[in-house]
Amino acid sequence: MEDHDDEIDEDEEGFLEDKSEKKFNSGIDELEKTKIDYKRIKKIDQSKKRAAIESVFDERTVFHLNKILVNGPLKRIEGIISAGKEANVYLAYDLEEKEVAVKIYKIDSNTSRWMKKYIIGDPRFKKIPHNVSKIIFLWASKEFKNLKRAYKVDLRVPKPIFIKNNILIMEYIGFESIPAPVLKDIKNPKEPVSLFNEILKFIKLLYQKAKLVHGDLSEFNILYHNQSPVVIDISQAVSIQHPKAEVFLVRDIKNIFQYFNKLGVETPDPKDFYYDVINMEV
Repeated sequence: MEDHDDEIDEDEEGFLEDKSEKKFNSGIDELEKTKIDYKRIKKIDQSKKRAAIESVFDERTVFHLNKILVNGPLKRIEGIISAGKEANVYLAYDLEEKEVAVKIYKIDSNTSRWMKKYIIGDPRFKKIPHNVSKIIFLWASKEFKNLKRAYKVDLRVPKPIFIKNNILIMEYIGFESIPAPVLKDIKNPKEPVSLFNEILKFIKLLYQKAKLVHGDLSEFNILYHNQSPVVIDISQAVSIQHPKAEVFLVRDIKNIFQYFNKLGVETPDPKDFYYDVINMEV
């Protein structure tokens, strides 16, 4: 594994196979799982899949992917899980035939611009590169380091495995070839009060133990796996010493409280929770 401590450091068709009940020991039944996955696949037609691949597989990325596939830790890349503005995520298999997720960040000048507001002011960054590629590499390394910090204090995030330039390999969250859905796609999560409390605990411990603020927490980047939340997309997370850390924290809290209010969950005063989070004496 490459660890940059000094820096801060498809096809999709096979996804719909029948699975036995014992492999789906979760709150969502098999039919709903299949429906969610079918909906995901339907959104990505052939042209979109080609565009998604071409947007990240530049010559340099292909070169490093080939090295990883030849030397490990990857054996093969199977298909796309999600395509986003910042990066695409792929289902892959390691040398032991175990599922892993591969996140490949796009080398794009537009995305590199907004990334800077989460980098400038973070004491972990001494020098901020001007080169677009280097900013993206730093961003990928930042997510790897943020995942390590969160995982180290036992927070439920994907375990980081490997980082090279704009290629991040991490733990895969899902049931075999079917990835866990994001919370926004679950209409009626079981035990929403318990789920709400788990997410509040995550926010608090991320701040107090990992010394990070997620900065973009919402139902869009929380996976619903075995009726529990798994927080993803932690690349923009900032140190609690960042000048805008408390602004980002307030936004995270607001997003989560709004989502659960819509579900009918009776929530406490968000201000009280905010002060509970920043009270480092607890």
